Amino acid sequence: MALEQLTSVPGNILVVDDTQENLEVLSALLELEGYEVRMAINGQMALMGVEAEPPDLILLDIMMPDLDGYEVCQRLKSNPKTKALPIIFISALDDVFDKVKAFQAGAVDYISKPFQAEEVLARVKNQLTIANLEKSLRHKNALLNRQNEQLHQVVEERRELVTSLQEMEEKSRQMFDQAIVGIYQRSPAGRYFKLNDALAQIYGYASAQDWLDDPHAHEKLPYVDDQQWPRFLQMVDKQGFVKNLVGQIYRADGTQTRICESARPVISPEGQLLYYEGFVFEIPVK
Repeated sequence: MALEQLTSVPGNILVVDDTQENLEVLSALLELEGYEVRMAINGQMALMGVEAEPPDLILLDIMMPDLDGYEVCQRLKSNPKTKALPIIFISALDDVFDKVKAFQAGAVDYISKPFQAEEVLARVKNQLTIANLEKSLRHKNALLNRQNEQLHQVVEERRELVTSLQEMEEKSRQMFDQAIVGIYQRSPAGRYFKLNDALAQIYGYASAQDWLDDPHAHEKLPYVDDQQWPRFLQMVDKQGFVKNLVGQIYRADGTQTRICESARPVISPEGQLLYYEGFVFEIPVK
């Protein structure tokens, strides 16, 4: 809320004085400025009025019978619900000691009687502005705390999600490495760039890394029949995937073995072929 808005908001003011004339004069003065004014003729009525509906500010006389202004102020300041209420003492007591005692009791300001209308209005407006600024600050702090809590929750949820994804990735990697069938990813030209140990062993290597490190393994496709790769591509063009394509491949030592292969193309959001991923199993010789 802007400062102009804060200072222009009329306040709800409780005037407490045991002299009816003072109540009426202060009430008329404040109401002319747009304030909503309530009156209390003694300290007990003031406490009851605050309990029923806390005002924005209290103008409080000191010298009252039974319950003086100091006691009223101390009771309000000792109550968590009302301790933030700004209290301005307005009294005929003009001694420094009385003013010090008023501030020690919790007052935010002190007006001496007989008062000047301009002084009363200026001090009331000043304290209401301060009170509204403090209220706005408390609201913003509460909002900031809620946002911080929400942000902390989002961070925690994200951390849990990342952990979960990492665990899933690790499980997938283990499944990939430990699978009985050979699993691969190969370029649009058919070159293998990612595979598991099972596939490497079908092709006669001890591990996937051994195959990837062998420069001769990438010189040409491992199919015995040169038409096997065109058949692979034809199946993709015709049905969108490869299923149970049987053929002969060369192993690392030059021997041959029979495999069954299935695969699918992986396409980018723009429709570009990125690579093929699939699996292979060796067909035992009968």
